Amino acid sequence: MKTRDRILDVSLELFNAEGEAKQTAVDIANALDMSPGNLYYHFKGKEPIIEALFDRFEEEMQIILGGSHGAVTSIEDNWIFVYIVLEEIYDFRFFYRNVGDMMERYPGLAHRFRKILAMKRQAIDNVLSQLEKRGFVDIDRRLRPALVQQMLSTLTFWLSHDLIEGSDRDGPSLIHDTVLQFMLLVVPYMGEAGADALDGMLERRRDLMKA
Repeated sequence: MKTRDRILDVSLELFNAEGEAKQTAVDIANALDMSPGNLYYHFKGKEPIIEALFDRFEEEMQIILGGSHGAVTSIEDNWIFVYIVLEEIYDFRFFYRNVGDMMERYPGLAHRFRKILAMKRQAIDNVLSQLEKRGFVDIDRRLRPALVQQMLSTLTFWLSHDLIEGSDRDGPSLIHDTVLQFMLLVVPYMGEAGADALDGMLERRRDLMKA
């Protein structure tokens, strides 16, 4: 593995496990068992490491969110799609545990966060349009913007909420619960099929929690 990639991998582990704000470039160098000078050769401090990690995250999210167009043809597809999005966010969870603070301390990332936010919004709108087209949901046009906003908030602040609650759940449990919360937002718009869909979601969650 290239030294640059190794620095990024170890930094990501540290930031996710202990929080980015608590780590310094020296801490990262110590974790890598290298001198600060060697680290500086590759990255001129912690901020370039943060930016490089966001490059990775942004690239993956563009692929995932861009793939929502035409990919969701059933409620089950929607369930899987939300899982994929949340799993990717969880891999880079230090960015999301306190989004406002991160944007304030790294202003250069603010517009990039907003770009991903806009992509999430578009992906949600695409998914709802596909579900409507296939007759799985029927959403009042007047309620559509508020529903999209609620879904967007769920995909953006789930990690912050967990941090505030102090539950410190493991990744799979937290992701399972968040997917269910997201999917429950759709159930009221499923009509008579909503009850069956809800049963399926709860059964799926039970199976995943046992795995």
